[in-house]
Amino acid sequence: MDKKQTTATCPKCGEEIVQCENCENTGCPDCDGFVVTRDEVILCPECAAACKEGCDKMRAIGCGSCALFADEDDEGQGWCELHQESVCYADKCANRISKV
Repeated sequence: MDKKQTTATCPKCGEEIVQCENCENTGCPDCDGFVVTRDEVILCPECAAACKEGCDKMRAIGCGSCALFADEDDEGQGWCELHQESVCYADKCANRISKV
């Protein structure tokens, strides 16, 4: 006897239910605020918020807090005006100039 696998859908919008790749909570990407990162990682709102908090702490001490860090995207990648290369907000070098 064949068992058919069914995909759960959101009762509100009909979107496919997804699972957080960090904590395994499930929910609707639209109705429950799940986030898909640039690397196609699915995070629930709680894990996404915890990730953002950790990123903000790293940003405060890395390239993200340097005056030479420009054009940062929503994933924390930006351009180093000094080294003329793409860098991550968490990277840092000895030439950091505070944005303050």
